Amino acid sequence: MMLAGLMQQVPLTLNLVRERVGDLYPNKTVTTRFHDRIHVIGYAAMLDRAGQLANYLAGIGVGRGMRVATLAWNSHRHLELYLAVPCMGAVLHTINARLLAPDIARLLAHAGDQVLFVDRSIWRTIGREIVLPSAVRHVVIMEDEVDPSIDPPAPVGTPATLYEAAIAGHGSAFAWPDLDENEASGLCYTSGTTGDPKGVLYSHRSTTLHTLACLFADGIAMRERDVCLPAVPMFHANAWGFPYAALMAGAALALPCRQIDPVALVELVEVAQVTVATAVPTVWLGFLDHLGKHPQAVARIASLRRLPVGGAAIGQSFIDGFARLGIEVMHCWGMTEISPLGLTNVARSDLDTEETRSTRTAQGLPIPGCRFRNVDAEGVPCGRDGTTPGELRISSPWAAASYFAGPADQAPSADSFAVEDGRTWLKTGDIATIDRLGYVRIVDRAKDLIKSGGEWISSQALELQIMNHPDVREAAAIGRTDPKWQERPVICVVLRSDAAEPRERFAREYRDYLASFFPKWQIPDEVIFCAELPKGKTGKIDKIALRRTFGSS
Repeated sequence: MMLAGLMQQVPLTLNLVRERVGDLYPNKTVTTRFHDRIHVIGYAAMLDRAGQLANYLAGIGVGRGMRVATLAWNSHRHLELYLAVPCMGAVLHTINARLLAPDIARLLAHAGDQVLFVDRSIWRTIGREIVLPSAVRHVVIMEDEVDPSIDPPAPVGTPATLYEAAIAGHGSAFAWPDLDENEASGLCYTSGTTGDPKGVLYSHRSTTLHTLACLFADGIAMRERDVCLPAVPMFHANAWGFPYAALMAGAALALPCRQIDPVALVELVEVAQVTVATAVPTVWLGFLDHLGKHPQAVARIASLRRLPVGGAAIGQSFIDGFARLGIEVMHCWGMTEISPLGLTNVARSDLDTEETRSTRTAQGLPIPGCRFRNVDAEGVPCGRDGTTPGELRISSPWAAASYFAGPADQAPSADSFAVEDGRTWLKTGDIATIDRLGYVRIVDRAKDLIKSGGEWISSQALELQIMNHPDVREAAAIGRTDPKWQERPVICVVLRSDAAEPRERFAREYRDYLASFFPKWQIPDEVIFCAELPKGKTGKIDKIALRRTFGSS
């Protein structure tokens, strides 16, 4: 029998974040780098505006459990929504601003959103194309980088107002309710690269625990003295949890709006004195190239010390390139279904120098609260030998147990979830090895493995090694249909120089280079030179597009 009254029953809700910021860090700031200006606001003023926003939402009928959608870049206004909406008991639904208008309308309808907050630049693009679902009763337009004197198109049949006008008539004091930690706080949809997007409904408890985990020394290690720049979009899995983690730690924030080109990032790092920043590797590849071409800019980013990087595999050359600038790269892994952080690459004390280096490109160790296993085709756990691949599964307080919009009593889908040992395990769709110390190395997405002559070839292993070649900037390996072998690997590369001589040299030498690392039958039959690799809506390399273009022999 469980004894009552042992400890205080304080709900784990995002009000803990809001209260801590107000109590301890009112003088910290959030710096937003808009297209034509830099805007700075203190946390105290930001909290006051969040209270005004909550009063506005309550005044138009938004109550507990109702969904409020955003189509917005990384700005102080979006941060105010991050606090006001969940802390008043509503659900914040962040929508990918890079989607097409019909796809956005489908997500709004599926989620049942009642209010839409949208940046003016986005609304000017989709406003005349989108047909809003009938459930959306209000549209609120936020200023970002478009001339505010130009009126945006009016939504058909739906009232629209400007954000500043909407909150201006309301007081900052709001009666923040006592929430149950199991109430929903946020809603994100997967990118849909393997099918239709699926909704992931976060609870206050899951998001608060994930936020605390980001503060662990062997996690992201967010600290009060940091200035955090999440260049990953705030519509993508809560910007990987970095805004909430920064607020909880008391770190200042620097937000790039949509300005993630190298010149803008250098400026923002310098102005806000950023110490930790995060984005997908593509962003940092461009950043590193820019610094190489403009060495005078290196002094401007002297404050930057750490780059937690996720969303795609990284090679040792990527890590070494930033190390030469005194910047530590931390390889991370996660997915929308796990809030999203699950793995961080930190060096265990029982590794020697060579072992530490060899594990740096692995996705890392489970952060406290996450448990991983890899299983074979029959669901039997694989050995932790660092070589046996299996499907990666995860159990965690911040991992999804089912997808949004099914009946409450619906059993988890066997395609995505498994119930074993009294736990729900999320099937990630990744193929991975786990070594004796717990390091997880993603071998590939199951859908990206190349099957040649009945044997599997890891596209990711090929990519990692090719990206260590000094001439290569980006690479992606795909399978091309083959009448004899079923599939054969080809490698698509972007070189650091588009001159003819490096291209011809690489075409002659890449097989010999790879022969030191792979058996002959795994070496790609052809190298395809690209000016750039296609990217999906979240900035990851779009292998579906590559297979569509180059996958047929």
